[in-house]
Amino acid sequence: MKKVTNFFLLNWLDFVVVLLCFFLIELPRLPNLLILVNGCIVSLVLWFVIVKPQISEKPFSLHRSYSILFYFIILVGVFLSRILVRQFGSYSSPFFIPITLIALLYSKGVAVAASVYLAVVFSTAFGFNSLGYTLMLTTCLITAVASSKIEKRMQVARSALIVAIFSVFFYLLHVKMQGIKPDYLQIMIAFATPFISSVICIGVIPFIEYASMIYSNIDLIELGNLNNPLLKTLSLRAPGTYYHSSMVANLAEAAAQRIGANAVLARTASYFHDVGKAKRPYFYTENIFQENPHDELSPKLSHLVIQDHVKSGLEMAKRNRLPLLVQDVIPQHHGTRVQKYFYHKSKELGEDLSENEFRYPGPKPQFKEAGIIMLADAVEAAARSLKSPSAGRVQTMVEEIISGIYNERELDESGLNLKELEAIAEEFTKVLLNMFKSRIEYPKEEIKKVISLVQNSDNQPYKKSDKQNTSQESDRQSSKE
Repeated sequence: MKKVTNFFLLNWLDFVVVLLCFFLIELPRLPNLLILVNGCIVSLVLWFVIVKPQISEKPFSLHRSYSILFYFIILVGVFLSRILVRQFGSYSSPFFIPITLIALLYSKGVAVAASVYLAVVFSTAFGFNSLGYTLMLTTCLITAVASSKIEKRMQVARSALIVAIFSVFFYLLHVKMQGIKPDYLQIMIAFATPFISSVICIGVIPFIEYASMIYSNIDLIELGNLNNPLLKTLSLRAPGTYYHSSMVANLAEAAAQRIGANAVLARTASYFHDVGKAKRPYFYTENIFQENPHDELSPKLSHLVIQDHVKSGLEMAKRNRLPLLVQDVIPQHHGTRVQKYFYHKSKELGEDLSENEFRYPGPKPQFKEAGIIMLADAVEAAARSLKSPSAGRVQTMVEEIISGIYNERELDESGLNLKELEAIAEEFTKVLLNMFKSRIEYPKEEIKKVISLVQNSDNQPYKKSDKQNTSQESDRQSSKE
């Protein structure tokens, strides 16, 4: 009894959502008590067997927003279906809207689970027989598959066309098997409903994304546009970090594609993973061109300054309402690793400080894309120090870095396994070797110079020309006089 009570308390929201779905689809005419109880039991069993396992995994377990939005989409889809079916018949059900939104914002697995549940709920409520249920289930599954991994808005319309063709085909098959005459109005409704639903999906998804901070791949790609204000600021204030982020994005995207992770999320999150460095860019190696400010600081203070870019980056990401998973990558790409350079420096100075004093606060990477970005960030930084990079040196360097991070147990919560790490290492090596490829040396030609820059000790090449301009101006003044 205690286990049953605990199960209900842990899943009370799921019970509420399932029962609401059932009553929304049945109201205002409720069946008799026996059918009502049986319908509720079937709906609950279906939910906890098919849907609940999918929405218990990451990223649902990381952010409550994922579950709340999922429940909301399901309820709205059921409510719209009930209203439209009353007016225009069962083939006007806008099942395309909830399934497509779930496929865009979540994953194909979640969309397939939702489509199975919705097909059963709709079929039960609309009085479909076994043939009608089979056709409804097939149409919903086609919608889930066709709407998955979409990266352009036009692809939503293509998905609607595919679903519309199958809807008409299944309607004609249904009436043929039933031996009844086709209704041309129903044929038009079956064909037009997916297109109208696709327009609604494209129209509402920006508002859903802004409110929930859960983004589809379509808007993740737009967010990664290098004209984004945050990225623009990073490129102007910290050009070295901007270049580093672009290289990390190339590595992370290639690795994510290789192991079947979300490559769009990996690329976009890589662009923003070090955005906090725009606050104090001159404290980071890639932006230091002259004196190193850390030479004047104690190792512990240097660690605190470097660590601050995580906090600053999170603040900037939240202020600009970046996607939740992109926000997660900002602290997770460092995990709980130790800043070994400053730790060893403190040891050389005789300071009695433990490794924990130089450790990032974490958390460790919680999903595959975050783990990939942690590896790509470390590999790209190390690749800069390679002299005469050969294929063997690059491969050894990549293997050592990935093995080191794995042995530090930083990837324990990311979901990456050893087979995937091997594939990631191979992909990193390929990308880096392509970056290091030497180009053909062009034959030198004698060119008459039209400009000449003279640099002084302060690396300011324009002072001489400024002085020349001043002297020329004074000469003009004197000639006039």
